Amino acid sequence: MSMLAEYQFTEARKDFSGLYNLVFNALTPVVIRRKQNEKVLVIRPDLEQEILTRYSLKPEVIPEDDGSITLALDDLELAVNAPTKDEAIRELVADLKLYARDFMERSQLFLNSPNRRQHLPYLLRVLLCNSDAEIRSLLELD
Repeated sequence: MSMLAEYQFTEARKDFSGLYNLVFNALTPVVIRRKQNEKVLVIRPDLEQEILTRYSLKPEVIPEDDGSITLALDDLELAVNAPTKDEAIRELVADLKLYARDFMERSQLFLNSPNRRQHLPYLLRVLLCNSDAEIRSLLELD
């Protein structure tokens, strides 16, 4: 039994306004249950963003012998290389968006893959952003 407010699916449909007000106005995450063991969690995106802040996106900045810059996000197994740091940042933002979308489109594959499942919280941080600038702001760069 969950300690969170819990609605049966039918009850949630009938009282969607009440459920929405509880989640949005009272800032209370809610569990919706369907059948015996199907559950989803409904939470405000701003609260989810706050929860996910501990999943930092801190790329390693690697100056290459040819003068280019490589940015590597080991937690996500992503790396980009570009002539300048600014170009590398733009490429990393683009790659993060592509990977996050691909992960969601094929979530059953990725969530059942032991080396990819742990990427979800990092990618949710990206998916909750509204612009490239917001994604860029997630990158903890010196």
